[in-house]
Amino acid sequence: MIARLTLAATALLTVAAAPVLAAEQPNRARSEVKIRNMADYLEAVADPGRGVYIRGYTGQWYYASVRGECPRLTRNANLRFNTSPGGDFDKDSSIRADGWRCMVDSVTESDAPPRPGRRG
Repeated sequence: MIARLTLAATALLTVAAAPVLAAEQPNRARSEVKIRNMADYLEAVADPGRGVYIRGYTGQWYYASVRGECPRLTRNANLRFNTSPGGDFDKDSSIRADGWRCMVDSVTESDAPPRPGRRG
């Protein structure tokens, strides 16, 4: 009986926490993609310490989240993109933020980045 109550309480807490987790990781629910022709990307907007919004040559926005900390990934950082061996930008790529190498954790399709000063 106690085991069932514990299981039910855990399930309820997990469901209640899902919107909070989704807000912290805006593009996690989307599937992994590769950005083709990364040399022709149009725009990049840093999400300080967390990742980068990238607008590809087609106009589609993507979000590249980084693994761990990337302290030099600031709103005004000088960004360079290092593609994977095939030339695509994906989870095997990296971002250089003011010379600091940040490994990419995932790349997903995204909405346009939020306006400065508006988070979430």
